[in-house]
Amino acid sequence: MARHHGRLLYAKRYGSTRGADREWRWLHKLAEAGFRVARPVGKVSSPAASIAIFGAVPGRSLDAWAVTARRQGWLPAWFDYAIAEVAPLIRRLHARGWVHRDLNCAHLFAVDPQRGGAPALIDVERVLQPRLRWQRWVVKDLASLLASSPVPVPVSVMARFLRAYAPGESAAARRRLGAAVGRKVARISRHRPRFG
Repeated sequence: MARHHGRLLYAKRYGSTRGADREWRWLHKLAEAGFRVARPVGKVSSPAASIAIFGAVPGRSLDAWAVTARRQGWLPAWFDYAIAEVAPLIRRLHARGWVHRDLNCAHLFAVDPQRGGAPALIDVERVLQPRLRWQRWVVKDLASLLASSPVPVPVSVMARFLRAYAPGESAAARRRLGAAVGRKVARISRHRPRFG
């Protein structure tokens, strides 16, 4: 992180010469499709590594906002924000055939959930347009988001979220999706990270 002429910039290092290319490409594709993302500033590569530089995204991560909302007593408004803004964002992403693959509350930034406005996506280097097993990728994105919440998410909130995410689906289809997401969340919760 550094300031340059009053602007906050972030540099992200990748362990290969072309590592920054993937994130660079997705930042441009997502922005062209109307998604809020970090503004690319530049990239540099060497024989062993590469670096992408981008402007800071305004606001704070959704997990930080959730902790604040719980502490200050406006957690229901945080849930309402996720339903009104995050669910449609993910629906738009998936409607294009794209999955984030690292979709969690820390990778969604909002200026102020109490005021609304679509969140920005960060860390987009793993975005993918899968050709096979589409439903598996959808479930993984949704489960990653739910599992990353630092506050417990009531079943009723998850049901409302799925209605906003998949408004054209039947109640039975949403229940099946919710069950698959719940199973994946349970697997994620049992997973122990190899490092840290």
